[in-house]
Amino acid sequence: MEKSRKIFLEDLEEKDSFNDDELKSLYENIADGLNKHDYYNDKELLFKVKDIFIEHKMMFETAHITKEIGISYYKEGNMPKTIRYIENAAYILQNISDNSDMRIKESLVNYLISIGVAYFEILSYQSSINTFKKCSKLIDDKLSDNVLYRYYHEYAIASIYAKDYDYAKKLLDKSLEYAHNNVRKGFIYNDLGRYYWKINRPLDSRRTYDKALEVFKAENHNNGLAMIYNNLAMLYYTTKKIEQASEWIEKCFEIFDRSNPKKCVIYFDTYIRIILRKHDFGKALDKLLEFIKISDNYLFDKRYILDALDLVVDRISKFKNEKYGTKLKNILIHLIKQNDDDDIEDNYYSEKLYSYLGRLMYLFYKKRKRRD
Repeated sequence: MEKSRKIFLEDLEEKDSFNDDELKSLYENIADGLNKHDYYNDKELLFKVKDIFIEHKMMFETAHITKEIGISYYKEGNMPKTIRYIENAAYILQNISDNSDMRIKESLVNYLISIGVAYFEILSYQSSINTFKKCSKLIDDKLSDNVLYRYYHEYAIASIYAKDYDYAKKLLDKSLEYAHNNVRKGFIYNDLGRYYWKINRPLDSRRTYDKALEVFKAENHNNGLAMIYNNLAMLYYTTKKIEQASEWIEKCFEIFDRSNPKKCVIYFDTYIRIILRKHDFGKALDKLLEFIKISDNYLFDKRYILDALDLVVDRISKFKNEKYGTKLKNILIHLIKQNDDDDIEDNYYSEKLYSYLGRLMYLFYKKRKRRD
């Protein structure tokens, strides 16, 4: 098989056997073409490749493809399956007899880091910290600087989430030793800015975010810029400077990648919080509808929209705004019908929609009672 040629599931199903050269080419093609050929969106192909490697006892390659299956679920926002498959990949590596191979050790460390990241993204902070502590037993100076940078940086982020701020600062300082390009330094400055924000030093936070801005502007790194704009918006939001917060989140919305479910959750949350603080319910509903449309277009896990819904329902209920409450009620009814039509078995999502609807109906019910 030619390395540059896109592989289809039919190519593999038609073959009865593979020689060593074909297996090597298959692995290289899949590994190199995950983004180029969009293999992440072809899980049947990835599972077939995994089965082929298991059949030929190629366990390192099996682990790698298992991890990539986990990443494909991550891209969809399905965190439970992300964790399950990357944990399976780590388990496979841990049971390879030749554990002195540095390639295996570095891959295992990277897989454990990914598991730690997935746990803190679903707010399971103690599980994340436990994973990083497990990973720490494998850390030594023989590992590549790339792996060490990622370990110290992600562990620091987990520590910030777990509110262990002193340890987070030590880890961030350590990660700077292995950040050999400006973009990586920019991401560390971002988390140093978050560190100062969390310990209530807003001026130091702003200064550090400014350092990150300089880096990302110099590198034309829009993802980094959008992240800093969002974080500056939250910094000003929490210091009750709403107009400045609004200016920064508008900058974020000019450039951020709306196909990324993780970023959509974070940035729409910030935007809706700020606009609700300004009591602009109409714009809040417009942004909510935009988020819902994006989730439909990119097939996000519908649970992603719940936090945004919760914010809007809470604020409109609190201010007893019947005009926008009626519009929000219609949005919820549409989502419930869409969920029923799609026949998605997600009791949590369905129950949350009905609970939001109930809160709004209670608002209308009380108004009718007063009129009676």
